[in-house]
Amino acid sequence: MKRFLCSCGLTVFFDDYACTGCGAQLGYAPEMSAFLARPSPQQPFLAPDGNAWKPCRNRIDHRACNWLLRADDPLDFCLACRLNRVIPNLGTEHNLRLWRRTEQAKRRLVYSLINLGLPRAAGDGRPPLRFEFLEDQRSNPDVAESLVMTGHRAGIITINLLEADDVARHAVREQMAERYRTLLGHFRHESGHYYEHVLVPPGLARDTYRELFGDERIDYDAALAHYHAEGPDPTWNGRCISPYASAHPMEDWAETWAHYLHISDALETARATGLIREAPTDDWEAELALWIPGAVSLNEMARSLGLDDPYPFVITPPVRAKLGFIHQRLAAARQDAAVAAAGR
Repeated sequence: MKRFLCSCGLTVFFDDYACTGCGAQLGYAPEMSAFLARPSPQQPFLAPDGNAWKPCRNRIDHRACNWLLRADDPLDFCLACRLNRVIPNLGTEHNLRLWRRTEQAKRRLVYSLINLGLPRAAGDGRPPLRFEFLEDQRSNPDVAESLVMTGHRAGIITINLLEADDVARHAVREQMAERYRTLLGHFRHESGHYYEHVLVPPGLARDTYRELFGDERIDYDAALAHYHAEGPDPTWNGRCISPYASAHPMEDWAETWAHYLHISDALETARATGLIREAPTDDWEAELALWIPGAVSLNEMARSLGLDDPYPFVITPPVRAKLGFIHQRLAAARQDAAVAAAGR
């Protein structure tokens, strides 16, 4: 995450609604990757170029979003909130609180997708990226669904609202014997399923994918059933980033994709806060050379505070190769987009 400033010069953070220094209301303009200020609710947010911006409708109605859209935009919702298909029933304060956390995590994902130049609209026969935030009877006996699984299908990422409940999520983490389970991690993982088909078309790219991750054409349901019945492949820690990644090649891709986003965003934050002095580079191996000792230090600092490791993973040579492949596919997608834009 970048370092953001209020117009008064004070540092502000990605989830802020107001400056603690000058008191100005703040909003994030995603197209500019900057925070804009307004002195009062009756006035627009103004960019340095004089253009006016307006708050997302979800800020006005629910204080659930701090993003902005241009004042002349005919829509009421920002780039992130307009991706929602279903939001939970907001009739209870509990649901509203969990939904705000869910939106907060989603905005961090969308921030990364914008930075990476990834499409979110339909194209080439691909459905648009959309989100559904649902409850099931474990948290609300009045809904029809007995069980809502967090997952992805046909462009729709479904998140069970319980994943925003720290107690419930931790209970599932213990039940599943997972060392890491976060709301943001779910968003990043599920987005990997969507972008696999965007970034890895048939041909040489797909052939390389199969060499690294395995053949995704093997029966998915049978592979997942085997994983849940028998546990992970005993050799997973030599070739995968997590036990779940060994369940199926598509899950290996999604898990590795999530870690690419984890690492990229964490390195951007480390640079923005001065923890890393080296300038960013397109050399992914150089980036990993910064990340790995940084992650070790991060874990040791957390242990000093009596906390769990923030990054309890080992990046083995096979995982490095998979991360490198994702980096290459993103670079190729940016190049293809630039060529297409130049040809218009």
